[in-house]
Amino acid sequence: MVPANAVGAWLGVAFVAGATGRNVALGTLRGMLALLAGVAVYYVLIGVLGEGIRVVGAGHAATVWGVVAVLAGPVLGAAGATWRHGRGWPRAVAVALLAAALVAEGVAFGGSRLVAIAQDPGLIAVDPAALLFGAEAAIGLLLPAIFLDRGERLRGYVALVVVGIVAVVAIGPVVDLVRGLADRF
Repeated sequence: MVPANAVGAWLGVAFVAGATGRNVALGTLRGMLALLAGVAVYYVLIGVLGEGIRVVGAGHAATVWGVVAVLAGPVLGAAGATWRHGRGWPRAVAVALLAAALVAEGVAFGGSRLVAIAQDPGLIAVDPAALLFGAEAAIGLLLPAIFLDRGERLRGYVALVVVGIVAVVAIGPVVDLVRGLADRF
């Protein structure tokens, strides 16, 4: 796993970009633009620095991931703006969206790897990505405590459980589908 390919990192970019907006509408737009810019930069860098990487289908892959950016960017951008400007349940749910993405990716893609490392610590040398997944899940679990006021934290964790269950179930098939579409060229 390359950190640049981590779903949570990309969604975090959209959330932060959205949080810089003056209102939810502007945050929504900023989230989408941030992810579109990220996709463009990613594929330009692959084209320039991607020695040994097959660049033939980069245009197709960039288009697929661009569509994902148009769909996911506004959602996480709006969440970031809602976190900054909202109160109560909307703010708690906004933080839970990002937190759930981080926890889901960490659990779905790193859970079994972390269990293997716990059983045989020597595996850490051959699977350092497992630690990245574990750290990602831990950050997701901490976000409501860090981002929400004392009175909103319980709501944030309730929302995290609900959204997190859906995210853990959905992340694997959705990522596999998008990667499959992007890799067809």
